Amino acid sequence: MKQVRILVVALLSAGVLGGAGMLAPADAATSATRAPSAAGCAQTRPFLSQGDRGTCVRFLQQKLTDQGISTRVDGVFGSGTTKSVKSFQYLCGYRGREVDGLVGPRTWAGLLDHACV
Repeated sequence: MKQVRILVVALLSAGVLGGAGMLAPADAATSATRAPSAAGCAQTRPFLSQGDRGTCVRFLQQKLTDQGISTRVDGVFGSGTTKSVKSFQYLCGYRGREVDGLVGPRTWAGLLDHACV
């Protein structure tokens, strides 16, 4: 029971819970602090795949465009972004099943550190 009380106090102080222990309403300021920035995406390099959305997808799309791979920068990882990622992976020297359209550590390294293959 003590652990639950500690958790509730921590959530209250973080602003996640309202005074009655209910979830606090998400306002623009709270949402903005949770959304990663482009710099945060570059640092954390999250795994991305088709169906993902958000700031990190938009960052990925911009990086692909910067590499000369025409990509719509809309924050939605759709079939076009998958095709662009596969093109980048192929140009980076990936072969066979390595060209999968998934953005993991190796693809991020190629995009951000210019460390292909």
